[in-house]
Amino acid sequence: MKAPRVGNAVSALNAQRLRELESRRQATTILQPGEVAGKLSPARMLTTSLGGQVRPITPADLAAFRKSVAQLGDKARQGLTAREALALSRTVDVERAKAEIRYSLPSRLQAGKVHFVTNSGPQSKVSRHHVNVEFTQYAAALARPGTPAQSAQWLCKESPLRFECDCEHFRYFLRFVATAGGWVAGRAEHGMPKLTNPTLDGACCKHLARVLTDTQFSVGLRRRIAQMVEADRARIDRPGKLKSKIFVVPQAEAERMLPKNARRIVVPVVGRGASLPKPATKADVAHAMKALQGREGIDNAVILRALQNLMNQPQRATQ
Repeated sequence: MKAPRVGNAVSALNAQRLRELESRRQATTILQPGEVAGKLSPARMLTTSLGGQVRPITPADLAAFRKSVAQLGDKARQGLTAREALALSRTVDVERAKAEIRYSLPSRLQAGKVHFVTNSGPQSKVSRHHVNVEFTQYAAALARPGTPAQSAQWLCKESPLRFECDCEHFRYFLRFVATAGGWVAGRAEHGMPKLTNPTLDGACCKHLARVLTDTQFSVGLRRRIAQMVEADRARIDRPGKLKSKIFVVPQAEAERMLPKNARRIVVPVVGRGASLPKPATKADVAHAMKALQGREGIDNAVILRALQNLMNQPQRATQ
């Protein structure tokens, strides 16, 4: 069997891509995201084989398409939403973010990735920190029915994210956790932080807590993300334009995105998948007291008194 040529593989592939792009640009039967949302003109006369038979598209078909696109985006879900990441963060890191990190500035956007700059804390050796956020469902957002603004809102509020920060806290304390959890952006870390974070707590450093808060609520950032979505949707129909557009945000414009006061960082009470342990029964308390009695230890008497007080409390009804 004769081996295929590999010397012209790149040029051949690029030529094929150009042909496909040109074919797509000239096609008149493609159902666009805005049309899936329900704005399909009767003059388009598009058809579907949904149900096994070729026929004109109906409003019920559009509803079925919207549901399928949403389900497709959920199948390969990996990462944390901004809300989930804050819920999984340590209280001390969130409090530091509230007290010390006053702003985050988007500086560069490309293909679903955003580079932010934040101020540093008062004890930091540097004046700023860099945070990278990647929208893992960006490709689904491009195909998602609706306007670029609607896709941008979905990305900021509901899409899972991967993220990283250049601070030492993320490097030594959280990068391993983010790698194991599947939400790290950039370099993976497989060396467990057995000294700095052996219990593998947290998801966000204080800089990330500020950035992910602004990601959810900054109107200026959402507008920029909508521009990125619009540019990448248009790129599909433009032969030869294979690279995603880079949006560099000027300093003056970035500062105009800042609120007059630092946004309030709101953390949900319970994170994703978290559950409270069942309350101890009187039998559990009695067993613990019996195990401690007769043992020597500085704190045993204190623990026994606490258990006795717990035993004397009325038993709460379990749901």
